[in-house]
Amino acid sequence: MSAILLIVVPLLTAFISILFKKAAPYMLLIVSFASVVALGYMPLEVITIGGFNAPYGINLILDSYSLIGLYIVNSLFFLVVALNCVKYKKMSTILLVSLAGLNGLLLTGDLFNLFVFIEVSGIAAYLITTTNKKPLATFNYLVAGTVGSSLYLLGLIILYAMFGTLNMADMANEIAISGASASATAFPFLLMFIGLGVEAKLLPLNSWTKGILGSSNKLTGPIIAAVYAAAIGFVFGRLITDLFLINISEVLEIVIIIIVIASIVAGEAMAFSSKKVRDILLFSSIAQAGLVVLVFFYGFVGWGVFLIIANAAGKFILFVVANHASDELGTDEVSSLQGLFVNNKVVGVAFTVASLSAMGMPLFLGFVVKMNILGDLFSEGNLLIPGIILVTSLVEGIYFVRLLIKLWYKEDNLPEVKYDFTLKYVVVVLALLLMVFGVYTAPIENEADNLNTISFVEGGDL
Repeated sequence: MSAILLIVVPLLTAFISILFKKAAPYMLLIVSFASVVALGYMPLEVITIGGFNAPYGINLILDSYSLIGLYIVNSLFFLVVALNCVKYKKMSTILLVSLAGLNGLLLTGDLFNLFVFIEVSGIAAYLITTTNKKPLATFNYLVAGTVGSSLYLLGLIILYAMFGTLNMADMANEIAISGASASATAFPFLLMFIGLGVEAKLLPLNSWTKGILGSSNKLTGPIIAAVYAAAIGFVFGRLITDLFLINISEVLEIVIIIIVIASIVAGEAMAFSSKKVRDILLFSSIAQAGLVVLVFFYGFVGWGVFLIIANAAGKFILFVVANHASDELGTDEVSSLQGLFVNNKVVGVAFTVASLSAMGMPLFLGFVVKMNILGDLFSEGNLLIPGIILVTSLVEGIYFVRLLIKLWYKEDNLPEVKYDFTLKYVVVVLALLLMVFGVYTAPIENEADNLNTISFVEGGDL
């Protein structure tokens, strides 16, 4: 079974669903579930499309890195669909296109086709966010995304003019053997970084985030903050470790590290000062996105992957629970949600587990990931970055504990919110996984070591 089906089937089904609108939600549910199952039957391989071998033809790469990304993105996508396919059935066709675009982002081995899939998934995202019923916020997202993808394309054009190839592996080889100075590639690399940084929510490129995630619903919250964030994180990881770091100038590296540190610090500070649940979660997402990029820039591929996984699972739980409550009550003010978990203890426990994992508390996946990242940084003699991570983690712990106390504290007038069985089941299973891999760490530690050996220059670890 070829991995190309992960792109072709959702895209073809999207066209068919236009003709059979009543069946579209069922098609979406079946295709998204089948995509997860099919991953278990797909061999690790480089797939050539169109009969022309790389670097002239288009190729898709399914290695252990992209396979993990596909499992995470497709699994969370299916859960989003399972929770929302009835209420947002009119979005079925768009969600199918979104699935095809996200899978393409993770599979493509070609920089131009990466741009194409950024556009496909981006257009789908703009349309999905219209369900927020905040047209100005969606328009701002559209403008920011368009500018970002245009800058990425400009950087790509410059690189093509320099090295005469668009294939990622071939370009990495050309950069390595050409002897090109790091300053020569600094400008196109910076343009591509800025372009992807828009979708990754890095400061100061995330002006759209407040309007989209701050007004998100049960569909847009988890799909943008968890599914799309995970996909962009994996794309960033691939480009940084196997292209940017091959020939990056010292000045550019400093600039990028300053940007991601600013995202971490400012994100945590804004989350600390926020009074609305969704604002707290979206600013926390900004900080975590910055940390993901930072980890990849220091070459910790394995722990970068598991940081993406921990963040995606945690933010899925947090946004699903918070957005359901805000949809029911018409507000997400922390004061209005006080005591929410008194009558919703199962959901409350799942929300608490996700929060503790995000804080980096022991017995949860987030703790394992952060401790290994800090250990690797300390072993390299780096003291500044671990210090920043520790301080911002402390700030994160304060505002999450403060939020949890409010949501668990009993008042006379408790908010009346009911969570259905499917939602409870989904968030509990994800919370259990965060706990299991926070205790049983051997599998993720072994896999983290294996992922560090992946090299796009050699065509991937197949």
